[in-house]
Amino acid sequence: MGTTEKLPSSVPPNKKKLELSKTLDSQLQKAKLGDSQAFSEIYDRYAGKIFNFASHMVGLREDAEDITQDTFFLAFRNLKSLREHTNFEQWLYRIARNEIYKKGRKSAIRPDSLDDADKGIQHVLRSSNPAANPENRLLSVELGERIKRVFKTLPIQYKETLVLATLQGLNYQEISGIQGRSISSVKTDIYRARLMILEKMRK
Repeated sequence: MGTTEKLPSSVPPNKKKLELSKTLDSQLQKAKLGDSQAFSEIYDRYAGKIFNFASHMVGLREDAEDITQDTFFLAFRNLKSLREHTNFEQWLYRIARNEIYKKGRKSAIRPDSLDDADKGIQHVLRSSNPAANPENRLLSVELGERIKRVFKTLPIQYKETLVLATLQGLNYQEISGIQGRSISSVKTDIYRARLMILEKMRK
């Protein structure tokens, strides 16, 4: 009787996350020493996330691209000030956030100008946790345009928190670190923002 060949198992999520963390740590160490190739690899890994965040917040593609470039320029210039490599993503988002608000002070933020950013807005009513809220599931994709219009009326603080939680997929602790606020405040913002959207949708 022949032996059954064992099928290769997939890499456990925790192990994969650890491997990515080690890779990032190595890249950051090299980048701190001036290795532009290492920082280029970091850019390739995170540029899409930062651009998506910026585009949902500022509206214009050109502005989102400028913010993304400025964010990584500042990150590279100030990389040596980053002590904990595990906090790199939150640190990067904080730089982007500062650039977004700086841009907002110079010109009106127009989230209705970027079609690519609008593609994900219909998901803002889904729970930021893995278990989706049943009430929100009732809102179908067909309501996307209406949800986008309502989303644009939110106060910028609520909008930012929803973008980070729902469209960027960050958890409460990560958002708390980016915004410099308590986890309970982040949860409250998400709850109030989703409630505000639901109330406006019922009108």
